[in-house]
Amino acid sequence: MTEQDQQFEITASPQNAGVARERIRKTAQKLGFSRAALDDMEVAVGEAVTNAILYGSPDGGSPIIVRTSYSESEAVFQIEVHDQGQGFDPAYMRTDENDTDALGGRGLRLMRALMDDVWLHYSGAGMIVRMTKSIHSE
Repeated sequence: MTEQDQQFEITASPQNAGVARERIRKTAQKLGFSRAALDDMEVAVGEAVTNAILYGSPDGGSPIIVRTSYSESEAVFQIEVHDQGQGFDPAYMRTDENDTDALGGRGLRLMRALMDDVWLHYSGAGMIVRMTKSIHSE
């Protein structure tokens, strides 16, 4: 199995959501994902990073770490966004996907719609959002 791992760090500044989106898009493009899949990943990463900027940066300058890995044997690209916020317990999230009037959680619903899998975890030192996309799911 061949794996390709990368990591980069951004500060919790709104313009850095664009930086993260572009880096993920370029990485996934090199792996051979379609334009539609690249668009999906770009939007999902933008949502995850924007949430980390808005809710996961206690002092506004906290680092946000973005990790990617690609398993060639499984043809799966994984993206993780780690923040430094107080987090939340995903078990208590609203689960009504049809509640389009809900003020919160739209970004998470969007990530779930665009990616093959989205996993949320509070590590005790911040939130981790892990998203995966298979090159075969297109």
